[in-house]
Amino acid sequence: MRLFAALCAALCATIVACSSAPAKKNVDAGPAEVPEQAESEYLVVAPGNLDTAHAAFIQALDLELRGLQHEADSMWMLAWRYDPRSRYLSFKVAQKMLAVGADSVAFTIAKQANKLKGKKTVSQFETMAHLYLKAGVADSTRKYFMLALDSSKYQDMKLLYDYSLFLEAVQDKKELVRIYDLLLPQTNFIQSLLGRQVNLLVELGRDSALVDLFERAHEATGQKDKLARMVQVLVIQKRYAEVRAIADTITSSLDDDAVIIELALLSYANSPKEETLKFLKKKYYTDGVRVPELQYHLGILEHMEGEVDSAWAHLEGVHLKLSRDRSYGAQACRNLSAMAFGKNNPELAVMYAERADSLLSGEGKVFLAIALGTAKKYEKAYALLDSMLEVWSRWRPLEAIADSAQMATIKARAAAKYHSFQRAYADVLLLEAGNIEKHSAKDTLKMAKARELRTKAELFWESVIAEDSLNIQVRYEMAMNLERLNRIDECFAMFEYIVRSPLLGELDSASVFNYYGYTLLNLNRKPGDVEKGIALVDRALSSFAPGKAPDAIKDSKAWGLYKQGKYPEALDLMMKIDAKMFDGDKDYLEHLAAIHAALGNRTEAVKAYRRLLKVRPGDPEALKYLKGKK
Repeated sequence: MRLFAALCAALCATIVACSSAPAKKNVDAGPAEVPEQAESEYLVVAPGNLDTAHAAFIQALDLELRGLQHEADSMWMLAWRYDPRSRYLSFKVAQKMLAVGADSVAFTIAKQANKLKGKKTVSQFETMAHLYLKAGVADSTRKYFMLALDSSKYQDMKLLYDYSLFLEAVQDKKELVRIYDLLLPQTNFIQSLLGRQVNLLVELGRDSALVDLFERAHEATGQKDKLARMVQVLVIQKRYAEVRAIADTITSSLDDDAVIIELALLSYANSPKEETLKFLKKKYYTDGVRVPELQYHLGILEHMEGEVDSAWAHLEGVHLKLSRDRSYGAQACRNLSAMAFGKNNPELAVMYAERADSLLSGEGKVFLAIALGTAKKYEKAYALLDSMLEVWSRWRPLEAIADSAQMATIKARAAAKYHSFQRAYADVLLLEAGNIEKHSAKDTLKMAKARELRTKAELFWESVIAEDSLNIQVRYEMAMNLERLNRIDECFAMFEYIVRSPLLGELDSASVFNYYGYTLLNLNRKPGDVEKGIALVDRALSSFAPGKAPDAIKDSKAWGLYKQGKYPEALDLMMKIDAKMFDGDKDYLEHLAAIHAALGNRTEAVKAYRRLLKVRPGDPEALKYLKGKK
């Protein structure tokens, strides 16, 4: 060790002593040029010194094999001193000097060595690259890295990584992408490098290369998260056929399988619900995928398609398992609540509404209040809503918030909360009013209360409109309520505002056109109302593919045809409606009876009017017709 230190010191002294002489020019300029005269003197070898150099070289190799690195270093230095024209020994010493931090000395020796004859190796080019990198000479650094990489056939992982660090420093992103592309398979797609490559490709706008990257990463590692990332990119690129092909191969129930299934669902966003449901059923029943997210989406779609029993089984079995997204669990509970109402079990419906609120940490109070109202627990609903309105009317932002933009955002959210409870209050008031109108139509006092409830609901809506004049949904609710209050001119004026509004797309426009059109047809107050009403109903029908229109809109069109005296056409359309779904609907029965009566179908008219009297006792048209047919 002392010999190695002495040799290093002597070497450094020799180079420093010569530093005052003129330096010769070199395209690969570096930090410590060796004077030309000193260099020639320095390289003079005495006769017989090659034997000594060879002996030192052999001893250095032996010491390294025995793990005596310091002693070996001393022998390498000694061998080079006796044979400084050996390219191999010169680079070996330069590498030793570089390792101990003597960068300037290492650079001088390496540049001398680079001029010598002998075999050029990867490690020599790499040494030159590192020395130029330390000297801050970018072009020469790149040159020698490329020579080293070419010589190693790009198989040296450390060399690739060192070159990538240089490319990061000089911000050569295109070349960096190429090098990472070579380095990643050698590192088994280590996450840190993979993430950097992803960011680079995104930054360079090479989205298609991302797909290839994740595909190779998945093939190399077998990790499903890489496949999920690939599917995500395919969805962004709208390559839906490939997304579905990958999703079709999923037969296990891992977390990443759930991610892939949900991403695949995005490819069905504009597809018919039947097609999406078919995909989900295949994955669940045929492929045996049992991830909670799949069960959730399957249950939701089955509920929408009227497959209530199956939807109940799937949602009831999964609503507490969706730990990744509690909003899914809450939505499952809301659907279960709606189905419980359909099963005439209001207590269970309220329980699921409460569970949804719990899953959302108290953020489901609006739905809970409406569920209580639907269950005819009006006082509980009003008490809940009164307390929430009190909370949000007293709410004030924290004084510590000074940023005006942030303050405006927070205030807007608070106002939206307050308005949501106002609207919920109006909804519960309408539920109570509707219940009175349905069961106490002949009770003057109760009907007066129903009108009072509807008027109170209107006050809540007006409060919302005062703060949010563009709220088209509230205006639609107001228009329907005005019709029930028999304030028809105001009702039609509101509907005219809605159908002309650029915000109409925020509503279910088919429902808007149907409601407005049917009201015009039913009232038929003045010439032109029937034609206008039919035109609006036709606009509603045009929103659906042929044969897919809801029966309620078909019923409206049939009623319009009846009003025009087109009785056969009206009956033909009525016969296309699922009568079982409308068995207790008084409007449908009234229309069916009137159309049969107009066509002289006495037997069918009598049957329809008798059914109408069961759901609306005392109906004047039914009593009049049946009395005249006795």
